[in-house]
Amino acid sequence: MKKNPLVVKRGAVALLVCGLVLLAGCSYSVLPKKIPSIKEFEALSLKDASLIVTNAEKNASEYVILTGAGGKSALRTNRQVWSSLLVETLAGELAKRGARVTSRAKLTLSLALPEITFTQTKELSTFKVKVAVSSSAGWSKNYEAVAESGREGIETATALADRLAGQALAEAVKALLGDAEFLKQLGANG
Repeated sequence: MKKNPLVVKRGAVALLVCGLVLLAGCSYSVLPKKIPSIKEFEALSLKDASLIVTNAEKNASEYVILTGAGGKSALRTNRQVWSSLLVETLAGELAKRGARVTSRAKLTLSLALPEITFTQTKELSTFKVKVAVSSSAGWSKNYEAVAESGREGIETATALADRLAGQALAEAVKALLGDAEFLKQLGANG
């Protein structure tokens, strides 16, 4: 089926106008609605790992999401909620790979999201999250994950922001699972 270029241009213009209205004065609270499953690392075995994953974010207030240049965007969020979603996602992905995720484990991993940024151009929207991970064994490391999307199809600015937020958290989990140093901390022979 051939797309009518006029319809595509109108859709892109409508999306751009929605984005500009959102950035111009209205504010929107971004919440990752769906965090995609991690397909990578399916062969990773974490059967020797036993841990608990906790949320280190204690501040439940609304946070203005900054732009990549440090300015304020029209987006806001609750980092505690995002961190809680990240904890749930990581715990689930670890369990899928054989780790025992239990409250009686000796090892505790704590996750926090000290920074969430959003940048947007005509062609690209980008969420970047910084994740701070620390363990009860004294280990800590910071990770960065990025999710970006071009202007494909017709999607509202709010739907785009929520979708990219979920993708950013999925990318953070991928960064953790792909890091040999992180896996070593779990005591797994992955």
